[in-house]
Amino acid sequence: MSIRSMTLLTHSRSAKSRVFVQAIRHSATSKTTQSPADDPRVSLTFRNCFSVAKLSLHNPARRNALTYSMMDQLDRHVYALDKWSRHGIIDYDDYIREDDDDTTAGNGKLPTNNARAVILTGSGGNFCSGLDLRDQHDDHADASSSNPLREGINMTKHMARLTNHLISLPILSISAVDGYAIGGGAELTTCTDIVVLSRDAKIQFVHAKRGASMGWGGGRRLVKKVGRSRALKMLLLGESVLGEEEAHRLNSNSGSGVYADFVANSGESAFDAAIRRFVNPILHLPCSQSIRAIKSVVSVGDGDRDVIDCSSGSLLFDSNNALRGEIESFTSVWGGESNKEQIRKAKENLKMKKDEY
Repeated sequence: MSIRSMTLLTHSRSAKSRVFVQAIRHSATSKTTQSPADDPRVSLTFRNCFSVAKLSLHNPARRNALTYSMMDQLDRHVYALDKWSRHGIIDYDDYIREDDDDTTAGNGKLPTNNARAVILTGSGGNFCSGLDLRDQHDDHADASSSNPLREGINMTKHMARLTNHLISLPILSISAVDGYAIGGGAELTTCTDIVVLSRDAKIQFVHAKRGASMGWGGGRRLVKKVGRSRALKMLLLGESVLGEEEAHRLNSNSGSGVYADFVANSGESAFDAAIRRFVNPILHLPCSQSIRAIKSVVSVGDGDRDVIDCSSGSLLFDSNNALRGEIESFTSVWGGESNKEQIRKAKENLKMKKDEY
C-alpha cells in the first residue's frame, strides 16, 4: 500500500509571480535508509500562470529508476494533465494546500484554460535509468507488499497506456534529458513530441541485454522517429544516443536518423534549453486554444488517436496491431528464464557497483 502526502506550494519570485502546484505521493514500501526527501516519487508542478507543467522523476539513489509506486504516480499525474490541458481543471480534492495566496488556485477550475506545454524530466542530473531492479522478479517478496504491476502483462499495459496518453495530450510535450536515460528511461523519451538533450545526455535501449523487448509503445514511436535501420541498431546493438553526437548531427543537417530535436549549450540543462527553445516561443503565441487544436490535428495525422481513447485514456488494442504486437512481444519474454537470469546478474552488479548501470 502507499500513503498519499500531497502538497500544494506557492512560490513567488521578484517581478513575476510563479505559482507551482506540486502533488507528491510517497512510497511506504521503500526498504532503504534514505531520508523521506529522497523517497522515490514523481512530482507535477505548474508554472507561468498554469500554462506550463513539469513532470519530474525523483529517485536519486537509483538515477531516477522507476519503482511500481512511481509508475502509479506517473499515471495519476498524466490523468491530471489531461483534465488541465483539455478543461482547465486542476483537482485539489486530495491535496493539502499550504501558503496559497493566489486567487486562481482556489476552486480547481482555472478562469481560463491556458495550457500550452508539459516537460518530462528527471531530478539530480539524470533522466531515468529504467526499472528499479529492486522491484524486479523478487520471488521472495512479502505477499502483503504484492503489486499488480509485478505481473508483466499488467505492467506493460499500464505503461503503454500512460505513455500513449501523455503523447496524445493536446499540448506540446517535451522530454528534457540530462545524464542517463537507460532501458525503460530511454523508452520514456519516445512518449513526447520533442526530445531535448543536454551535452552529457546518454540514451540507451538495453532491452536486448536484459532478455526483454519493448512493450510500452516505444518501439513503434522509435521507428517513426529514426527509421527502421537506426531503430534496429539502437535496440539490438545498444547503439547510444549521445548529446554531443546529436548536436553534431543537427548542426551538420544530416537529418536522417537524428533522435534529438535540440541539444542544449555546454553547461546548460536540458530543462533550461527546452524552456528557451520551445516553451518561451509558444508562450508568446496569442491563443492557447489554437496550440491545442494544432496538436490535436498532428496527433490524428500521426496515428496517436488510433492507439488510445483520449476521452477515457483506454488503449485501443483491437484497432492498432503495432501496439498490440509490441505488448505481446514483451510478454513473451518478460519473466522468462533468460530475462530472470539477466535481471539477477544486473542486481549482482548493482550490489557490487552500488550503481544502477
